[in-house]
Amino acid sequence: MDWTLVSPIMMLALWLLTSYLLLNVGNLIVRRYPSSPTVWWAILVLSAIPILPFGSSSELVHIPKVLLELGGYIEQQQSQVPRNIEQSTLLLADTLFYGVIALYLVVAIRKLYTLFISWRSINKLLGTSEPFKQSVTSVPCIQLPINCSPFVFGITNCKIVLPNYFSKLDSEQQYSLLCHEVTHIRNKDHLALVAWSILGCILWFNPFVKRMEKSFVHALELRCDQFTVTHFELNKKHYAATLVTALKHSVNTHSFASAANFSSGALSLADYKLRLQEIIQPQSNKPVYLIILLLLLTILLGLVNIKAAPALHVNTSHWHNPLDNFWVSSHYGHISEFRNSKAHGGIDLVAPVGAPVMAVSSGTVVIADAKTLPSRYGNVVLVQHENGYQSLYAHLDTIEVERGTRIQGGGKVGTLGATGRVTGAHLHFELLYQEQRINPLAILALE
Repeated sequence: MDWTLVSPIMMLALWLLTSYLLLNVGNLIVRRYPSSPTVWWAILVLSAIPILPFGSSSELVHIPKVLLELGGYIEQQQSQVPRNIEQSTLLLADTLFYGVIALYLVVAIRKLYTLFISWRSINKLLGTSEPFKQSVTSVPCIQLPINCSPFVFGITNCKIVLPNYFSKLDSEQQYSLLCHEVTHIRNKDHLALVAWSILGCILWFNPFVKRMEKSFVHALELRCDQFTVTHFELNKKHYAATLVTALKHSVNTHSFASAANFSSGALSLADYKLRLQEIIQPQSNKPVYLIILLLLLTILLGLVNIKAAPALHVNTSHWHNPLDNFWVSSHYGHISEFRNSKAHGGIDLVAPVGAPVMAVSSGTVVIADAKTLPSRYGNVVLVQHENGYQSLYAHLDTIEVERGTRIQGGGKVGTLGATGRVTGAHLHFELLYQEQRINPLAILALE
């Protein structure tokens, strides 16, 4: 299968697994630090560390032992092999890959459009509101003719939106609700909720991101409650009673997505129970322990990145064929009596003697002689590429690079020949990953 399809699938699988594990780690953390929404930003970022492209390495490595063994590289007598099946497989892989990309874009655009329509509907609803005079904040306040949870709406010029029942509350309850929404604005919580909503649309294929968003909203409200009570010196019991009152009036009413609601529709009954407990008797947070834990997680996931990056980040756009014009005489894995029934460890490409042989990608030359490997290879060049990949060019007529030098992709390593044990002039090409042979067709089209 074409690596352009395999690599993204592996990245997606690793990201989903990491997201699932970190979601559970986050749930354990918030038991001790329930009012820390920053934890969920950290969890979201940490989940992507194993698939970030910073674990690559192009350092000079040891010569793979598999190349020093007898077998696997012995050549097949030159005869062209039909490529209909191979071409059909590559075409199917490409079609599937672009089909998946198209599906992702269609769903993402549809979700973003739905979110946009939701925001536009809220903005249209605000046209039915009336200004509400108050002396708590300079932020504009408006009152809707319907019952809902108080919320903050807007990005640059935000406003506090109040429900119809707000006028019926006593002055102390009104003050508590206004202070709560002012706290959301000071902490820019309304912007954070918009960001999470957009991320949820873009990353729709990861169900754990949506669960992270819900936990983030819960932590956001807990932090807002604690800050409001402390900063405005409110009576905890009265503030909790105000929350219950707002909940009663907001039952069976619309909850606006991506808005900083006083009583959010994203919270469950258990969440509200914990929220009331945190208002009356908040848990003491010790950020130093949280920082240490997140630091340890970062180090652990960084190590995972280093191990996983070679298999995930193969930049196929910088890989190309070692010859311009050729035909394939023996494929990878082919078994014949000529080879003592051993699988072919590379792919044989036939072209005229003296044809330039080019490096398939940038790297460092590890071998450039006829002595390091068994004599059956003849003149051979081995190049170390990024992410643990190596390419081998055997039976060369001439070698035009030296060991330890840096070569660019497309740079000439030598010319095609018939040195070593061969039945005809050709290039024996091998691709290795982490010191093991792999099928070159996983990376190169070789057409």
